[in-house]
Amino acid sequence: MACLALQMQALLEPELVVYGCDYNHAKSGNRRRGHFFGFALCVWHHRRIPMEENTFASMRQIYGPSLMDGSRTFHETYGSDDDLIAQQTYINELRA
Repeated sequence: MACLALQMQALLEPELVVYGCDYNHAKSGNRRRGHFFGFALCVWHHRRIPMEENTFASMRQIYGPSLMDGSRTFHETYGSDDDLIAQQTYINELRA
């Protein structure tokens, strides 16, 4: 969802959007909110693992911050957990 958020802001080329994903469980008070409260993230945005032959610096430049860079930075860049969940729900409904 973070890749798509960047693409929708015209900050990432569509061909660079990563669709394979990890699942990030949203939290409230440092506790998981449940399986229905989460969203897909690529391995960079979720676990800060560089893709292909990229360095950490090039990944940060192309894809922006990872959740591992801090929750505040991540959410200021891509939106709140609820924003990302709503975006994912919308996309899933379009696919149905």
